[in-house]
Amino acid sequence: METTSAGPTRLKILLCGYGHLGLALLQGLLNLPDWCEVVGVFRWTARPGGQAFWEPVEDDFKALVEQAGLRDIACPGVNSFEFIQLLQEVRPQVVMVGSWGEILKAHVLEFPGVILVNCHPSLLPAHRGANPYASVILEQESETGVTFHRMAAGIDTGAIFLQRAVPLTLDETGDSVRNKCVAAAYDMVPELVEHLREHLLYGYPLFERPQDHSRKSYFGQLKQESGLLNWSESPEALSRQIRALYPWVACYSCLQGKRAVLFYGSRFMMVDPARTEGRAPGTIIHFDAKTGFQIALNVPGWVLEVEHYKIAVNNRFFLPQWLCRLLAPFLLRAGQRFWSP
Repeated sequence: METTSAGPTRLKILLCGYGHLGLALLQGLLNLPDWCEVVGVFRWTARPGGQAFWEPVEDDFKALVEQAGLRDIACPGVNSFEFIQLLQEVRPQVVMVGSWGEILKAHVLEFPGVILVNCHPSLLPAHRGANPYASVILEQESETGVTFHRMAAGIDTGAIFLQRAVPLTLDETGDSVRNKCVAAAYDMVPELVEHLREHLLYGYPLFERPQDHSRKSYFGQLKQESGLLNWSESPEALSRQIRALYPWVACYSCLQGKRAVLFYGSRFMMVDPARTEGRAPGTIIHFDAKTGFQIALNVPGWVLEVEHYKIAVNNRFFLPQWLCRLLAPFLLRAGQRFWSP
């Protein structure tokens, strides 16, 4: 550690992260003056088995680590003996976390001389958990935000260092909410790190406020069954579900409860109400092998138009899209009805 007679002059930060948020935090850190030193990056996909979570942005994340000449950490996880050894070796003053799938245990949270900071994309204590991008849409929030907070026992529970609101529109998708939060997190990095620097290098007070746990809400991980559509729901509710789950979970339904169909490209639209008259919600009212099909909803004249889809064989193996197009005339037809749970 670089020091003078007055103490250390550089702030050493170790980053643990994944995906868009992890990449944005690293970009923000690398744009800071040279008094901020990134001593290593532990990418979620560098863990054993982490390749199963690979997505295209991980290529950019890894490339930036290599381009900046940073230490690309590989170990079993943040609770492992190897990670504790790493902390003892590089002695960071701050461990910053952005998108991580492990709950940190006491021996890491209480490691001496280190402040552990998590970046959570919501206005904590609301929307704790794995995917607040989706939950804020499902809960019809008018705003979300980004919170940098001290890591503590539990999930997203620690005291808040810095928080910023992010307004939402009525047509947000999970992807667009993520993009807004990631941009906000990037912009917040200089203010957060400067505050930590003033405390750790110069002894200024560290301002943090406890969360009001009486206002907490928690939403768990998205699951495949989260995408099952209920045709008795309103068009607005179905729209929220489809938009919230994109791009992580494809929404789906089953024909007569037997053959599952994934909807990859769809939109809600109004047609002549006479076309849906007498048709139960979930009924295919129009099918075309080239353009897709339309499904009647529970409001007259409203349909879900599906352009891109995949069809399952035995509800397990999904046919590739080109084969779906070829076999769709034999598997899908007007008058068939999708099952509602």
